[in-house]
Amino acid sequence: MDCVRVNLATQFFNAITPFASGGQPFQVVYFHSRGIKVKDSTSIVVMNFITYSIAFVIVGLMCLIIKYSYFHVLLEGSGYRYLILVGISINIIVTLFTISLAFSKKLYYILIEVLWKKIIRWPILRRFHLDEKTSQFSKMILDYQVKISELKQNWFLWFMTILIHIIRVIIFAIIPLIIFQALGENLTGLWLNLIVASMFVDIIMSYVPTPGASGGAEGVFYLFFNLFFKTMVVPGLLLWRLITYYLYIVAGFIALVTLNYQNNLKDLNYDNVYDIEEENSFE
Repeated sequence: MDCVRVNLATQFFNAITPFASGGQPFQVVYFHSRGIKVKDSTSIVVMNFITYSIAFVIVGLMCLIIKYSYFHVLLEGSGYRYLILVGISINIIVTLFTISLAFSKKLYYILIEVLWKKIIRWPILRRFHLDEKTSQFSKMILDYQVKISELKQNWFLWFMTILIHIIRVIIFAIIPLIIFQALGENLTGLWLNLIVASMFVDIIMSYVPTPGASGGAEGVFYLFFNLFFKTMVVPGLLLWRLITYYLYIVAGFIALVTLNYQNNLKDLNYDNVYDIEEENSFE
């Protein structure tokens, strides 16, 4: 039950922050309150983010390959067709950068040791005394890379996690179809087109810099689904937004205030395991 609540609370923070950036820090803080070390919780959270990003890019690329030419014709002259390419490109770049930072010590050295440590020496930044914080952050990244390198040995775990996220992304893309079916629209022969349209909406939403992609999400949804439905687009839009955004906020807030924040992981001998690991590290 705690897993469901943590996920809902994570979605709550994603919904109220720009670029859905608040969920991961919350998870790190919450796992730490349950006795998991920051470097370990960071590894868990980043692994989840990487695998989700990979799954999202895989499904997005499949949709582009299958139906981009179809929507390219439908949206011709509107200029919006290029938003899909921009969205998938941003997601690919973010995914590759995150993977590189997770596994490449060379990239870490360039970003932290070469660039960042020179930037904080600028006179305008010296008064903030960022040296100590940079050292702590640098140590955290190195510890994280050690942990993530241990996880990468288990390729089956990575494969299963990506597969689960692919299923998750597809199910989320099917929600508009269920809504329009419930509203009495005829979906015969449109299932694949509508799933791809829903996926394109998610791709564009992913880089709208407002909490929950507010404003952009509604406009893009109307743009794509107005190609197939006329009378029920607005009711479908309102129901879709209610289910995929506002319901998350309400359920997520309830989950947040009812979460178990007690440090009860000692029941699983978690601390004893790490005591053994620490002893071994000094041998």
